[in-house]
Amino acid sequence: MAIARRRSTMPDKPVRAREPKRAPAQARSVETRKRIIEGAILVLADRGIAGMTHREIARTAGVSLASTTYHFASKFDILAAASQEMLDHDTLLLPSDDAAGSGEREGTGCPRSWLIAFLSKVAGEQRVRGACWTEIMLDAPRHPESLALARRWFAAATQVWSEWAAVSGGGDSDLAARSYGDITIGLLLFVLVLRPTEKDLEAVFDGGEDPLDRWGRGQKVAPAKPARQSGKSAVTREAILRATLDELVSSGQTAIGLKAMASKAGLSPSAASYHFPTTASLIEAAQHRLFENAKDRYRIVASMERGEESLERLIDRTSVIFFREATEYALESLAIYRVWLEASRQPSLQSAIWADIADQHSAWRRLLTPISSSLRPIDPLLSQALFTGKMIRLVASGSRTEDLAHVRREFAHDLAMISSGRFWL
Repeated sequence: MAIARRRSTMPDKPVRAREPKRAPAQARSVETRKRIIEGAILVLADRGIAGMTHREIARTAGVSLASTTYHFASKFDILAAASQEMLDHDTLLLPSDDAAGSGEREGTGCPRSWLIAFLSKVAGEQRVRGACWTEIMLDAPRHPESLALARRWFAAATQVWSEWAAVSGGGDSDLAARSYGDITIGLLLFVLVLRPTEKDLEAVFDGGEDPLDRWGRGQKVAPAKPARQSGKSAVTREAILRATLDELVSSGQTAIGLKAMASKAGLSPSAASYHFPTTASLIEAAQHRLFENAKDRYRIVASMERGEESLERLIDRTSVIFFREATEYALESLAIYRVWLEASRQPSLQSAIWADIADQHSAWRRLLTPISSSLRPIDPLLSQALFTGKMIRLVASGSRTEDLAHVRREFAHDLAMISSGRFWL
C-alpha cells in the first residue's frame, strides 16, 4: 500500500537570490598585504623613509590602520617587504634580454640598448619604483637589516650585469660587469633628479647632444649666496645650518622642519624662519655646504700633485678621492645624493641641485680634455655617473674591504675606455 507523503505545515519560505561567495579569509589577507606593500612603495617614492608611517601607508593603500599593524609589526618590516616585492616582481635594475623593445633601435640585444631602455622606463612608467629603490639604498648603511637588503639586491643585480658582460665579450668580465652596474646606478639617480624625457635621453645618447644643455634645459643657476652677516646673526644662522647638516648626515632625514632645526640648535622656534624663508631654502643651503666641503677635500688631494695631467694621474687622484669619500666621509656622500633625490620631489630645489651637478660635469670635462683626443659631450657625464654609482653601490652595501680593493682597477678600466673613445655606452 502506498504511503501518502506528509505535507509540511510550515509556510513556504521566499526564495532569495544566491549571493556571491565572499573571498576566503586567507585570500583577503593576502590581498590586503599586497595593497599595503604597494602603498608603502608609493609613500617611499613620494615622501621618503622619513614620511613612511603606518598611518600614511594605510591612507595611501586604502586600508585600515589596524591592517598595517596586523600584517607588519614595524616600519622596517614594511620596508623589507617593499624591497622584496620589487626584487621578486619588477625588472628594476634587472632588465631582461627583450628590455630594449622590438629591435627598432640600432644595437638592440646589447648592454647599451638595454641600459637606455631601462632609463627610458625610469623616466616614465618605472619612476616610482626607481625612486623607491634609490631611497632604500641611500638609507641602507644606517641599519644592519637595511644593509642586508641592499646586499641581496646587489647580489641579484650583479648576476644580470655579469650576463651583460658575457654577451658583450671582450676582456675582464668582472670589470665589465661592475662598469655596467655603476653606470646604471649613477644614471638612474641623474634621471630621477633631472627628469629628462625619452626624447631628451635619445638626444644625448643617440643624437650626440651635450647633456649639460639638453637635460638642464639651459638652467645653470648657481645657488644664491646668503647676504653677508656678522656678529650674533651670523652665529645663529651657522648654528641652524650645522644642526641641519648633522640631521642630514647622522639621520639621513630630508623631512626637515624649520622649527625642529631651530630647536635642535637650542634656539627659539622663530629663529630659523628669520634666516631661511622656507624649508627648501634651508635644505638648499645645507646641500651647498656639503658640496663645497667635498670640493675642498678634492682640492686638498689635487694640490698634492704637480706636473702635466695624464691618464695615470687622473686614475690615481680619482681613486684616492673616492676611497676617502667612501670610508671616512661615506655618510656625507650619501647625504648629498639624498638631497638630490629630494629635489626630484621638491621642484624648488632642482635649480640648486642642477647647479651642483653642472659644476661636477664641467670639472670632469676639464680633467678629460687634456688626455682625450676624441672627447664626446656625454663623456664627462659618464665619468660623473660612474663615480656616483660606484659610491652608492659600495657604501650602500657596507664599503667592504674586498670591494674597495677593486676601485683603482675599475677606474683605470673605465677612464681609459672613456678617454680613448672606446667606452661601451
